[in-house]
Amino acid sequence: MKKRLSINLLTSRVFWESMPLIIAEIAEREHYLSIFDDRHMPTLEGLFDCDVLIDMSAITDVEFYEKLKTESLRRKMAGQKIPLMVDSPEAVMNSMDKRKTHALMPDLVPESYDLDGVNNESMIAKFFDDEYLLIKDPFGWQARGIDRLSPKAALEKYRVSKGLIAQKYIPFTDGVGRVLTLNHASDFEIMCAYLRIPDSWRTGEGTESQYKLVEIDEKLRDFAKTAAIRSGLYLNGIDYIYKDGQYVLLEVNAAAGLRDPYDEFKIDTPKIFLDHIERNSRVALGD
Repeated sequence: MKKRLSINLLTSRVFWESMPLIIAEIAEREHYLSIFDDRHMPTLEGLFDCDVLIDMSAITDVEFYEKLKTESLRRKMAGQKIPLMVDSPEAVMNSMDKRKTHALMPDLVPESYDLDGVNNESMIAKFFDDEYLLIKDPFGWQARGIDRLSPKAALEKYRVSKGLIAQKYIPFTDGVGRVLTLNHASDFEIMCAYLRIPDSWRTGEGTESQYKLVEIDEKLRDFAKTAAIRSGLYLNGIDYIYKDGQYVLLEVNAAAGLRDPYDEFKIDTPKIFLDHIERNSRVALGD
């Protein structure tokens, strides 16, 4: 009989759609499960008191993840148990801030520059030959805090703005791709890859999309594996555009949703997810 894991699941109302799938899979395997809403958090000791900590929340508070990181390091130095973490605090913080993502993967992302309120004119001027560029909030998610406009309009609107990113606009042809990956130590796995074909120039909040499954060839696998390893995320939603024979990384996403491929393509994403967690748990799962 396999050992029953104690699993702490941290969630948020806004990301709840995937939770019934994960909860049902955990219950079917008869693991112990505690569910915490981000509005009613336990102590750090309570959060770490488990075999597996799954963070599927919408928390964007860097201070929270800094505390998690500090507690994890403290436990490591003291020789105490650290749960298998989906995802590690450092990886989550790197994924939240697109500037950090770009620093980790400069060869994969579109041409991008940080705007500090002083250099904006020279940075935006780099795109004067383009019809559009993107101005992004580095902490934006679900396409929030993103603006597509002409370089001239961007210069007028954002001349003295600080803490933003100016990025080359790469229009998609077929759609915006997403690869769902799992990666821990040397155990890398692609759950699925698909295109979201939106009714807008962007995906995310306020848009509707159609979906199309993508065949995973060697080139896409290598791209996804590189992004997954560099990001450090256990569960990763890698968003990309395929343009002129190259895969271009838009962003990586912690707490990636499992619902779309489950509903659209009947891919049993919660089973794949829990299989991977069981394989990589620090708890012995044998007889």
